[in-house]
Amino acid sequence: MPKKSDLKEIMYLEIEKSRINREKSRIVLNKSLFLYVLFMLVGVVGFVSDYIDSNMLNILIIAGIVVLVLGTVPYLLITHKEEKKINNFLKELK
Repeated sequence: MPKKSDLKEIMYLEIEKSRINREKSRIVLNKSLFLYVLFMLVGVVGFVSDYIDSNMLNILIIAGIVVLVLGTVPYLLITHKEEKKINNFLKELK
């Protein structure tokens, strides 16, 4: 069994690793949100200016929603996993 100071160091490193994973998933979330807004903007401007028809507008809207969902799911999964890990660490320390 490791010493208490070693255990705290291991927990600190695990939390830091979780923080890095959360930052990676936040970057993916930000990029997917940007793409979603871009798809909506291009779709609306193109439709109003008669550059695209209604079918292409529907495709852009669906593609934007899919990109947004694909960017959100990893962020939610990672934050949920981190929350469980931190709760387990808190239980160990008590």
